[in-house]
Amino acid sequence: MGLNPFRDSNLNDLQKNLREFFSDHFGDLSARAKLQWELMVKKGRERITVMFIPHSEKKIVNFHISIFAIVSFTTALVVTVLITSIIIVNHTSTIKEISKLKMYGSNSKEQIGKFKGEINVLYDIFQKLKPEITHLYSLTPGSNVDSLWAKGGVPNPEARNVASDEESPPIEVLNIEEMDRELKTTREVLKKVKVFLEARKKIIEHTPSLWPVDGYIISRFGERVSPFTFKKESLQGVDIAAFPGAEIRATAPGKVENIWWDPVLGLSVSVSHKYGFETVYSHCQRVSVNVDQMVGKAEIIAYVGRTGKATRALCLYQIKIGTEFVDPAPYLNRIAQ
Repeated sequence: MGLNPFRDSNLNDLQKNLREFFSDHFGDLSARAKLQWELMVKKGRERITVMFIPHSEKKIVNFHISIFAIVSFTTALVVTVLITSIIIVNHTSTIKEISKLKMYGSNSKEQIGKFKGEINVLYDIFQKLKPEITHLYSLTPGSNVDSLWAKGGVPNPEARNVASDEESPPIEVLNIEEMDRELKTTREVLKKVKVFLEARKKIIEHTPSLWPVDGYIISRFGERVSPFTFKKESLQGVDIAAFPGAEIRATAPGKVENIWWDPVLGLSVSVSHKYGFETVYSHCQRVSVNVDQMVGKAEIIAYVGRTGKATRALCLYQIKIGTEFVDPAPYLNRIAQ
């Protein structure tokens, strides 16, 4: 029949069995440990006599000390030596680290000095760049150059007095803050200039800006002496001499407005462009386009001839804005087509 741990009789039997088990197995070990401790205490209480015998006839000095005292003193001495050694090693390491930090500190000062110099140089360069940015901004419509680099009004005097009591920041910090503000302003300026240039680019693309033919000008816009009557007359364009049959190209994209024959101008072709421009090419040998045809910039529209009243092979090139003829010379561009 098994034991029931909930019955008092069985619980007492269990406790008794456990005591007997531990007594049988660990009783001798406990007794031996107790005996060793008693022997050690007894041995430690034993006294040793230490005598100091001088060479002279002075009194001999002796004293008694226990082994416990000697062991305690020796242990304290060893611990003190160990702690002192650790402190010395740590102190030496600390000194080395401080030396390294001092060296790094001196290098940092040199680097900071270089950075300050570079910041000042950059600030000077930016100050030289500001007039160029201001000029670009002045070219945009509706620009107010006077308020471009405005830094605000006069600060509050009370706030200025409070700030004067504190240490003012280095000039390099102030330069960086100023450049940060002005770079933000520059970014806005460049955005506005970009929009303006994109709009101008569209205008330039549709503005006559090429030489209509490879050659050289023999008669300029305005008054001249007629090669036929030798009297003064007004030339409403420029005569460009070229080889017979040389290509005549449209100086801007547009639509062929008219092709006609004139007794004086010979075979002529006119092209209308955006923004009120119209170009006319006269004394042509032949025309390679049709009326109402759309032509691109630098597209061949005719060939140089000597039709009408012309002393040699040439192209009379005219530019009309609205109803007025203007001098084509400022619009002639040698950039490659």
